[in-house]
Amino acid sequence: MADATITTYQRNLSNVSVASVPSTYATIAPTTTKPTSGVLVDHKTQTGNGAPSLIRATPYSSVTGGSSIGMRLVGWAIRVDSSTGNDTYVPFVLGDFTLTFATTPATWTIDGATQRPFSAVTQVTGTPAANLYSPGGGANTEAATVLVDLSGCQLVTAQFKSSGTPTMGVFYATL
Repeated sequence: MADATITTYQRNLSNVSVASVPSTYATIAPTTTKPTSGVLVDHKTQTGNGAPSLIRATPYSSVTGGSSIGMRLVGWAIRVDSSTGNDTYVPFVLGDFTLTFATTPATWTIDGATQRPFSAVTQVTGTPAANLYSPGGGANTEAATVLVDLSGCQLVTAQFKSSGTPTMGVFYATL
Protein backbone atom coordinates (compact mmCIF):
# COMPACT_ATOMS: atom_id res chain seq x y z
CA MET A 1 0.00 0.00 0.00
CA ALA A 2 1.31 3.47 -0.87
CA ASP A 3 1.99 6.09 1.78
CA ALA A 4 -0.45 8.97 2.03
CA THR A 5 0.62 12.36 3.27
CA ILE A 6 -1.79 15.04 4.40
CA THR A 7 -0.30 18.48 4.83
CA THR A 8 -1.79 21.61 6.33
CA TYR A 9 -0.13 24.77 5.16
CA GLN A 10 0.96 26.95 8.12
CA ARG A 11 1.20 30.65 7.41
CA ASN A 12 3.76 32.86 9.12
CA LEU A 13 2.83 34.66 12.33
CA SER A 14 1.29 38.05 11.53
CA ASN A 15 0.55 41.07 13.68
CA VAL A 16 -2.17 43.71 13.85
CA SER A 17 -1.96 46.51 16.39
CA VAL A 18 -4.30 49.36 17.26
CA ALA A 19 -2.98 52.50 18.96
CA SER A 20 -4.97 54.36 21.62
CA VAL A 21 -7.49 51.59 22.25
CA PRO A 22 -10.87 52.95 23.41
CA SER A 23 -12.62 51.92 26.64
CA THR A 24 -15.52 50.31 24.73
CA TYR A 25 -15.81 48.33 21.51
CA ALA A 26 -16.81 50.09 18.32
CA THR A 27 -20.40 49.45 17.26
CA ILE A 28 -20.79 46.83 14.57
CA ALA A 29 -23.61 46.92 12.05
CA PRO A 30 -24.05 46.03 8.38
CA THR A 31 -22.22 48.50 6.15
CA THR A 32 -21.51 49.08 2.48
CA THR A 33 -18.05 50.39 3.39
CA LYS A 34 -15.44 47.67 3.67
CA PRO A 35 -14.00 47.53 7.22
CA THR A 36 -10.33 48.58 7.26
CA SER A 37 -9.38 48.71 10.95
CA GLY A 38 -7.86 45.65 12.62
CA VAL A 39 -8.18 43.41 9.53
CA LEU A 40 -6.78 39.90 10.16
CA VAL A 41 -8.21 37.98 7.21
CA ASP A 42 -9.48 39.23 3.85
CA HIS A 43 -10.53 36.36 1.58
CA LYS A 44 -11.02 38.72 -1.36
CA THR A 45 -7.29 39.49 -1.38
CA GLN A 46 -6.12 36.14 0.05
CA THR A 47 -3.27 34.55 -1.87
CA GLY A 48 -1.36 31.36 -1.39
CA ASN A 49 -2.80 28.08 -0.25
CA GLY A 50 -6.51 28.82 -0.23
CA ALA A 51 -8.65 30.55 2.34
CA PRO A 52 -8.15 29.76 6.04
CA SER A 53 -10.90 28.30 8.22
CA LEU A 54 -9.30 28.79 11.66
CA ILE A 55 -7.31 31.54 13.34
CA ARG A 56 -5.04 31.26 16.37
CA ALA A 57 -4.67 34.60 18.14
CA THR A 58 -2.34 35.77 20.93
CA PRO A 59 -3.43 39.19 22.26
CA TYR A 60 -0.95 41.66 23.78
CA SER A 61 -0.72 45.19 25.15
CA SER A 62 1.99 47.85 25.30
CA VAL A 63 1.27 48.37 29.04
CA THR A 64 0.16 46.13 31.91
CA GLY A 65 -2.44 48.56 33.33
CA GLY A 66 -6.06 49.09 32.54
CA SER A 67 -9.42 47.62 33.40
CA SER A 68 -12.22 45.94 31.43
CA ILE A 69 -9.59 44.72 28.97
CA GLY A 70 -10.99 42.75 26.06
CA MET A 71 -10.59 41.50 22.51
CA ARG A 72 -13.44 40.80 20.14
CA LEU A 73 -13.04 39.01 16.81
CA VAL A 74 -15.65 39.98 14.24
CA GLY A 75 -16.35 38.01 11.07
CA TRP A 76 -17.88 39.80 8.12
CA ALA A 77 -19.97 37.96 5.53
CA ILE A 78 -20.34 39.70 2.20
CA ARG A 79 -23.84 40.00 0.80
CA VAL A 80 -24.25 41.31 -2.74
CA ASP A 81 -27.27 43.63 -2.94
CA SER A 82 -29.51 42.21 -5.64
CA SER A 83 -30.85 45.65 -6.61
CA THR A 84 -27.53 47.54 -6.85
CA GLY A 85 -24.86 44.84 -7.18
CA ASN A 86 -22.89 46.49 -4.35
CA ASP A 87 -21.38 44.59 -1.43
CA THR A 88 -22.87 44.81 2.03
CA TYR A 89 -20.64 43.62 4.89
CA VAL A 90 -22.72 41.85 7.54
CA PRO A 91 -20.94 41.42 10.93
CA PHE A 92 -20.98 38.40 13.26
CA VAL A 93 -19.17 38.16 16.59
CA LEU A 94 -16.82 35.16 16.35
CA GLY A 95 -15.58 35.49 19.91
CA ASP A 96 -15.46 38.02 22.74
CA PHE A 97 -12.75 37.60 25.36
CA THR A 98 -11.73 39.16 28.68
CA LEU A 99 -7.94 39.43 29.02
CA THR A 100 -5.71 39.57 32.12
CA PHE A 101 -1.98 39.57 32.84
CA ALA A 102 0.10 37.26 34.98
CA THR A 103 1.45 38.63 38.26
CA THR A 104 4.75 39.04 36.43
CA PRO A 105 3.88 39.46 32.74
CA ALA A 106 6.20 38.34 30.00
CA THR A 107 7.92 41.09 28.04
CA TRP A 108 8.54 40.45 24.36
CA THR A 109 10.47 42.70 22.02
CA ILE A 110 9.14 42.20 18.52
CA ASP A 111 9.75 44.56 15.60
CA GLY A 112 11.62 46.85 17.98
CA ALA A 113 8.60 47.37 20.27
CA THR A 114 7.92 46.01 23.74
CA GLN A 115 4.77 43.88 23.89
CA ARG A 116 3.24 42.16 26.91
CA PRO A 117 1.16 39.09 26.06
CA PHE A 118 -1.83 38.32 28.25
CA SER A 119 -1.58 35.15 30.32
CA ALA A 120 -5.27 34.58 30.98
CA VAL A 121 -8.22 34.69 28.63
CA THR A 122 -11.86 33.93 29.37
CA GLN A 123 -14.75 33.79 26.98
CA VAL A 124 -17.56 36.29 27.46
CA THR A 125 -20.80 34.40 28.20
CA GLY A 126 -23.11 34.07 25.23
CA THR A 127 -20.49 34.39 22.49
CA PRO A 128 -19.56 31.56 20.10
CA ALA A 129 -17.32 28.88 21.59
CA ALA A 130 -13.58 29.04 21.01
CA ASN A 131 -10.69 26.87 22.14
CA LEU A 132 -8.71 28.70 24.81
CA TYR A 133 -5.21 28.25 26.20
CA SER A 134 -5.17 30.25 29.41
CA PRO A 135 -2.24 29.52 31.73
CA GLY A 136 -3.60 31.86 34.39
CA GLY A 137 -2.85 35.01 36.33
CA GLY A 138 -0.34 33.71 38.86
CA ALA A 139 3.40 33.70 38.26
CA ASN A 140 3.00 32.06 34.84
CA THR A 141 4.33 34.10 31.99
CA GLU A 142 3.16 31.97 29.08
CA ALA A 143 1.00 33.71 26.52
CA ALA A 144 -2.72 32.97 26.35
CA THR A 145 -4.14 32.07 22.94
CA VAL A 146 -7.53 31.51 21.35
CA LEU A 147 -8.45 29.35 18.38
CA VAL A 148 -11.53 30.56 16.51
CA ASP A 149 -13.55 29.09 13.62
CA LEU A 150 -13.91 31.48 10.66
CA SER A 151 -16.54 29.51 8.74
CA GLY A 152 -18.77 31.68 6.57
CA CYS A 153 -16.67 34.86 6.87
CA GLN A 154 -14.91 36.61 4.03
CA LEU A 155 -13.30 39.24 6.28
CA VAL A 156 -12.20 39.07 9.95
CA THR A 157 -11.33 42.06 12.14
CA ALA A 158 -10.11 42.43 15.72
CA GLN A 159 -11.41 45.03 18.14
CA PHE A 160 -9.88 45.87 21.52
CA LYS A 161 -11.01 47.74 24.62
CA SER A 162 -9.21 48.93 27.74
CA SER A 163 -9.16 51.91 30.04
CA GLY A 164 -6.04 54.02 29.72
CA THR A 165 -5.86 53.91 25.89
CA PRO A 166 -2.84 51.58 25.42
CA THR A 167 -1.65 50.17 22.13
CA MET A 168 -3.09 46.65 21.87
CA GLY A 169 -2.83 44.01 19.23
CA VAL A 170 -2.80 40.38 18.34
CA PHE A 171 -0.22 38.02 16.92
CA TYR A 172 -2.11 35.55 14.73
CA ALA A 173 -1.76 32.70 12.31
CA THR A 174 -4.38 31.16 10.07
CA LEU A 175 -4.81 27.56 9.06
